[in-house]
Amino acid sequence: MKKFFLLLIAAATFNANAALISITTDKDTYNVGETITATVSASRLSLNGVQTYFNGYSALFNFDSLLLSLDVSSILDLGALGVQSAVSTNGSNESTLNIVSIESFFAAFDPSFEGAVFTQNGKSSVELFSFNLLALNAGSVNLSPVNAELAQGGSPLDGIIVESTNFTIAQVPAPGTFALSLLALGGMFFARKRAK
Repeated sequence: MKKFFLLLIAAATFNANAALISITTDKDTYNVGETITATVSASRLSLNGVQTYFNGYSALFNFDSLLLSLDVSSILDLGALGVQSAVSTNGSNESTLNIVSIESFFAAFDPSFEGAVFTQNGKSSVELFSFNLLALNAGSVNLSPVNAELAQGGSPLDGIIVESTNFTIAQVPAPGTFALSLLALGGMFFARKRAK
Protein backbone atom coordinates (compact mmCIF):
# COMPACT_ATOMS: atom_id res chain seq x y z
CA MET A 1 0.00 0.00 0.00
CA LYS A 2 2.86 2.35 0.86
CA LYS A 3 4.53 1.68 -2.51
CA PHE A 4 1.24 2.36 -4.31
CA PHE A 5 0.88 5.65 -2.45
CA LEU A 6 4.46 6.68 -3.37
CA LEU A 7 3.83 5.71 -7.00
CA LEU A 8 0.66 7.83 -7.02
CA ILE A 9 2.56 10.84 -5.61
CA ALA A 10 5.33 10.35 -8.20
CA ALA A 11 2.77 10.28 -11.02
CA ALA A 12 1.09 13.43 -9.72
CA THR A 13 4.49 15.17 -9.47
CA PHE A 14 5.35 14.13 -13.04
CA ASN A 15 2.10 15.63 -14.35
CA ALA A 16 2.65 18.80 -12.33
CA ASN A 17 6.14 19.18 -13.85
CA ALA A 18 4.97 18.67 -17.44
CA ALA A 19 6.23 21.44 -19.70
CA LEU A 20 3.70 23.49 -21.66
CA ILE A 21 4.04 24.63 -25.28
CA SER A 22 1.62 27.45 -26.03
CA ILE A 23 0.93 29.91 -28.81
CA THR A 24 -0.21 33.49 -28.24
CA THR A 25 -1.14 36.38 -30.53
CA ASP A 26 -0.64 40.09 -29.97
CA LYS A 27 -4.42 40.82 -30.06
CA ASP A 28 -7.76 39.00 -29.76
CA THR A 29 -9.49 40.69 -32.71
CA TYR A 30 -8.06 41.63 -36.10
CA ASN A 31 -9.48 43.27 -39.20
CA VAL A 32 -9.20 41.76 -42.66
CA GLY A 33 -5.82 42.79 -44.09
CA GLU A 34 -4.08 43.10 -40.71
CA THR A 35 -0.91 41.22 -39.78
CA ILE A 36 -1.18 38.73 -36.91
CA THR A 37 1.99 38.14 -34.90
CA ALA A 38 2.01 34.72 -33.21
CA THR A 39 4.58 33.67 -30.60
CA VAL A 40 5.25 30.09 -29.52
CA SER A 41 6.61 29.63 -25.98
CA ALA A 42 7.66 26.83 -23.67
CA SER A 43 6.72 27.25 -20.01
CA ARG A 44 6.61 25.30 -16.74
CA LEU A 45 10.31 24.62 -17.20
CA SER A 46 11.20 25.27 -13.58
CA LEU A 47 8.88 23.71 -11.03
CA ASN A 48 9.55 22.52 -7.48
CA GLY A 49 13.23 23.38 -7.83
CA VAL A 50 13.70 21.15 -10.88
CA GLN A 51 14.81 22.81 -14.13
CA THR A 52 13.86 21.20 -17.47
CA TYR A 53 16.35 21.89 -20.27
CA PHE A 54 15.87 21.22 -23.97
CA ASN A 55 18.12 21.61 -27.00
CA GLY A 56 15.53 21.26 -29.74
CA TYR A 57 11.88 21.80 -30.52
CA SER A 58 9.38 20.95 -33.22
CA ALA A 59 5.92 22.34 -33.91
CA LEU A 60 3.38 21.52 -36.62
CA PHE A 61 0.43 23.88 -37.25
CA ASN A 62 -2.71 23.57 -39.33
CA PHE A 63 -4.71 26.64 -40.26
CA ASP A 64 -7.40 27.54 -42.76
CA SER A 65 -5.79 29.16 -45.81
CA LEU A 66 -9.11 30.82 -46.67
CA LEU A 67 -8.75 32.90 -43.50
CA LEU A 68 -4.97 33.17 -43.06
CA SER A 69 -1.81 33.39 -45.12
CA LEU A 70 1.66 32.66 -43.73
CA ASP A 71 4.55 35.04 -44.31
CA VAL A 72 7.40 32.48 -44.38
CA SER A 73 10.04 35.24 -44.29
CA SER A 74 8.69 36.44 -40.92
CA ILE A 75 9.59 33.27 -38.98
CA LEU A 76 12.02 34.37 -36.29
CA ASP A 77 14.03 32.35 -33.79
CA LEU A 78 13.78 33.95 -30.31
CA GLY A 79 16.99 32.54 -28.85
CA ALA A 80 15.72 29.76 -26.58
CA LEU A 81 18.60 27.53 -27.72
CA GLY A 82 21.33 30.15 -27.57
CA VAL A 83 22.71 32.51 -30.17
CA GLN A 84 22.57 30.31 -33.25
CA SER A 85 19.56 30.53 -35.55
CA ALA A 86 17.46 27.42 -35.11
CA VAL A 87 14.26 27.80 -37.09
CA SER A 88 13.50 26.20 -40.42
CA THR A 89 10.27 25.43 -42.26
CA ASN A 90 9.14 22.26 -43.91
CA GLY A 91 6.01 22.32 -46.04
CA SER A 92 3.47 24.96 -46.92
CA ASN A 93 0.71 24.65 -49.50
CA GLU A 94 -2.29 26.56 -50.82
CA SER A 95 -4.99 24.00 -50.00
CA THR A 96 -7.82 24.60 -47.53
CA LEU A 97 -5.53 23.58 -44.67
CA ASN A 98 -2.04 25.02 -44.78
CA ILE A 99 0.57 23.01 -42.90
CA VAL A 100 3.55 24.76 -41.39
CA SER A 101 6.27 22.71 -39.80
CA ILE A 102 8.94 24.44 -37.77
CA GLU A 103 11.70 22.18 -36.57
CA SER A 104 15.07 22.47 -34.90
CA PHE A 105 16.27 19.17 -33.53
CA PHE A 106 19.93 18.71 -32.72
CA ALA A 107 22.17 15.72 -32.14
CA ALA A 108 22.95 14.61 -28.60
CA PHE A 109 26.42 16.12 -28.53
CA ASP A 110 25.68 19.33 -30.42
CA PRO A 111 27.70 22.20 -28.87
CA SER A 112 24.57 24.38 -28.99
CA PHE A 113 23.23 22.48 -25.96
CA GLU A 114 25.60 24.43 -23.69
CA GLY A 115 24.14 27.65 -25.07
CA ALA A 116 20.63 26.29 -24.50
CA VAL A 117 21.40 25.51 -20.83
CA PHE A 118 22.86 29.00 -20.37
CA THR A 119 19.82 30.65 -22.01
CA GLN A 120 17.20 28.58 -20.16
CA ASN A 121 18.83 28.37 -16.71
CA GLY A 122 16.54 29.64 -13.95
CA LYS A 123 13.70 30.50 -16.32
CA SER A 124 10.24 29.00 -16.03
CA SER A 125 9.27 30.25 -19.50
CA VAL A 126 11.15 30.93 -22.75
CA GLU A 127 9.92 32.11 -26.14
CA LEU A 128 10.80 29.71 -28.96
CA PHE A 129 9.88 31.48 -32.20
CA SER A 130 7.40 33.90 -33.75
CA PHE A 131 5.80 34.25 -37.16
CA ASN A 132 3.34 36.51 -38.98
CA LEU A 133 0.04 35.61 -40.61
CA LEU A 134 -2.08 37.85 -42.82
CA ALA A 135 -5.84 37.99 -42.12
CA LEU A 136 -7.55 37.28 -45.46
CA ASN A 137 -11.25 36.88 -44.59
CA ALA A 138 -13.58 37.32 -41.60
CA GLY A 139 -14.11 34.39 -39.25
CA SER A 140 -13.15 32.72 -35.97
CA VAL A 141 -9.72 31.09 -35.81
CA ASN A 142 -8.37 28.41 -33.51
CA LEU A 143 -4.60 28.36 -34.03
CA SER A 144 -3.32 25.16 -32.50
CA PRO A 145 -0.13 23.16 -32.77
CA VAL A 146 -1.20 19.75 -34.09
CA ASN A 147 2.03 18.31 -32.78
CA ALA A 148 4.65 20.07 -30.66
CA GLU A 149 7.70 18.64 -28.91
CA LEU A 150 10.71 19.66 -26.89
CA ALA A 151 13.81 17.52 -27.30
CA GLN A 152 16.83 16.81 -25.17
CA GLY A 153 19.80 15.11 -26.78
CA GLY A 154 17.79 14.30 -29.91
CA SER A 155 14.96 12.52 -28.01
CA PRO A 156 11.55 14.10 -27.37
CA LEU A 157 10.75 14.95 -23.73
CA ASP A 158 7.74 13.14 -22.24
CA GLY A 159 4.64 14.80 -20.84
CA ILE A 160 4.53 17.93 -23.01
CA ILE A 161 1.15 19.71 -22.90
CA VAL A 162 0.12 21.76 -25.95
CA GLU A 163 -2.15 24.82 -25.68
CA SER A 164 -3.84 26.68 -28.55
CA THR A 165 -5.10 30.24 -29.00
CA ASN A 166 -8.32 31.70 -30.42
CA PHE A 167 -8.90 35.02 -32.16
CA THR A 168 -11.43 36.68 -34.43
CA ILE A 169 -11.01 38.29 -37.82
CA ALA A 170 -13.61 41.04 -38.41
CA GLN A 171 -14.68 42.49 -41.74
CA VAL A 172 -13.57 46.09 -42.16
CA PRO A 173 -16.61 48.31 -42.89
CA ALA A 174 -16.64 49.74 -46.40
CA PRO A 175 -15.52 53.40 -46.55
CA GLY A 176 -18.85 54.38 -48.13
CA THR A 177 -20.81 52.93 -45.22
CA PHE A 178 -18.60 54.71 -42.70
CA ALA A 179 -18.96 58.04 -44.55
CA LEU A 180 -22.75 57.66 -44.73
CA SER A 181 -22.87 56.92 -41.01
CA LEU A 182 -20.92 60.10 -40.23
CA LEU A 183 -23.16 62.12 -42.54
CA ALA A 184 -26.29 60.76 -40.83
CA LEU A 185 -24.90 61.58 -37.36
CA GLY A 186 -24.00 65.10 -38.52
CA GLY A 187 -27.50 65.58 -39.95
CA MET A 188 -29.09 64.44 -36.67
CA PHE A 189 -26.84 66.85 -34.73
CA PHE A 190 -27.79 69.87 -36.86
CA ALA A 191 -31.50 68.90 -36.89
CA ARG A 192 -31.50 68.71 -33.09
CA LYS A 193 -29.62 72.02 -32.80
CA ARG A 194 -32.10 73.71 -35.18
CA ALA A 195 -35.07 72.36 -33.19
CA LYS A 196 -33.76 74.03 -30.02
